[in-house]
Amino acid sequence: MTERKKILSGDQALAYGALSCGVRIVTGYPGSPSSGTVETLIGLAKTHNIYVEWSSNERVALEMGIGASIAGSRALVCTKSVGFNVMIDPLMALNLTPVHGGLVILLGDDPGGYGSQNDQDSRSLVASVEMPLMEPSTPSDAYAMMQKGFQISEQFNTPVIIRETRSFTRQVESFSVSDKTLKADNLGLKREPWRFVPVPLNVVDKHRNLHKTIDSLKEWAKTTAFNTVTGKGTKGIVGAGFAHQKVGDVLGKRNLDQFRLLKLGVLYPLPEKIIVDFLKECQDVLIVEENEPYIEIQIKAIAHDNFCRARIFGKQSSHISREGELFRWQIQDALAKFAPEFIPSQIYCAENEVKERPKRKDYCGNCQYDKILDALEAAAASLGQKPVIVGDPGCLVTVADRLDAKYAIGSAVAVADGLSKAGIEERAVAIFGDSAFFHSALPAICNAVHNRSKILMVILDNKATATSGFQTNPGVDKNALGQDAPSLDIEQIARACGVKHILSAGPDEHEVKLKDKFKEALLLPHLVLLIIGIRPK
Repeated sequence: MTERKKILSGDQALAYGALSCGVRIVTGYPGSPSSGTVETLIGLAKTHNIYVEWSSNERVALEMGIGASIAGSRALVCTKSVGFNVMIDPLMALNLTPVHGGLVILLGDDPGGYGSQNDQDSRSLVASVEMPLMEPSTPSDAYAMMQKGFQISEQFNTPVIIRETRSFTRQVESFSVSDKTLKADNLGLKREPWRFVPVPLNVVDKHRNLHKTIDSLKEWAKTTAFNTVTGKGTKGIVGAGFAHQKVGDVLGKRNLDQFRLLKLGVLYPLPEKIIVDFLKECQDVLIVEENEPYIEIQIKAIAHDNFCRARIFGKQSSHISREGELFRWQIQDALAKFAPEFIPSQIYCAENEVKERPKRKDYCGNCQYDKILDALEAAAASLGQKPVIVGDPGCLVTVADRLDAKYAIGSAVAVADGLSKAGIEERAVAIFGDSAFFHSALPAICNAVHNRSKILMVILDNKATATSGFQTNPGVDKNALGQDAPSLDIEQIARACGVKHILSAGPDEHEVKLKDKFKEALLLPHLVLLIIGIRPK
């Protein structure tokens, strides 16, 4: 098999890594980071005969991947941090059922919350689901890690999670990649009694077997090249995943021999022997990682259990911030505090942060949501009302200052209904997009119908998942690959769910007419749905 050099970003490298080892099914829900890998594979799908879809939500994406694995095919499931939360329910059963075809989950964390409603560190959740977790430090690392992920998934019959961060996806590197797709053997449909069926009868045994698998993975983690030690001296630095690359940038070539460096690419299970040997060579150790002190806490426990005397510093000692993205100037400041003799090769300062922050594409030009809220508020004022407005994540971030509350995707309906059931005098209004409707708003709508809700629901129908790049959803007549697909009708579905009072407004509705629509909706003392068409950018 021949290879050729390509210049790839982090998310492209992950895509080519999956392609090179015979991935056949790729699923996901739009959200950065992780969308870039799916979009790269969409562009390669026809040439390499792989199936790619934007699923209606992350749970469905995972369940598609599970089905593909049972069928013996290699599957890649892509999600961002908050989408990983949506997957947790099936994940907590998947960990007990040995997979068949290789199954890799690409998990995009967003330190700094650049495109998320939180500053979540998903690594502790991964430890809870007890699945192997790796994080690359460079694009070439990501390429190799994706290949190894599928290999160990089938070797140990476990899903494998690869974590990336938004800033990692921006890194580019020139390295050799395979110019052919591996013809991975389809392992065929696996039909084995109880293998994929966790029930009270067998769940403890399955959990016990899971821990045996983790023990085997600990042995593998001891020897993998993703965990390496370089440098010398009694001051050690542990860099987890992409944070290791940032440490290297800050140290520069001049300082590499001043510190002993441990690069951790396998974050669960941790390679305990490597860590113990490293700690015993050091007097002081600085743990560099993004978000929470996930690695730091575990290394302290390992040090205690193995009578290691090294002093350990990091987030808990206030050397490094626990909030937001970890910038190079912060690492430099931490190193100056940790090792006063450290002389930087170049100066990173807080002003550099603007350059380090990920550049986010703006898909929100010509946004009409301010106009829509103006019409809603004007209609309410004419009736002597001041509605409580609950929104969903997504496009509504552009008018977030005008919302009373905003939580997870699909949550606006139930939160608004909870306000209403609590007896507030004001009318509760839930505003959400078409993608959220298909993602997870439908159960809340059914609940609202069944329990005689009186809220006003407003769907902003973009005919796309707009904020993340206008990807398709089930309301669009094309699928992710651009092929013709049935478009589901929001009004028909809402009526089938029992919503009786449905109004609509077109994308070019004059502001006065839009105000009249809102006024009509607010006057109805029932559960009302107003569908507003939004002209795509």
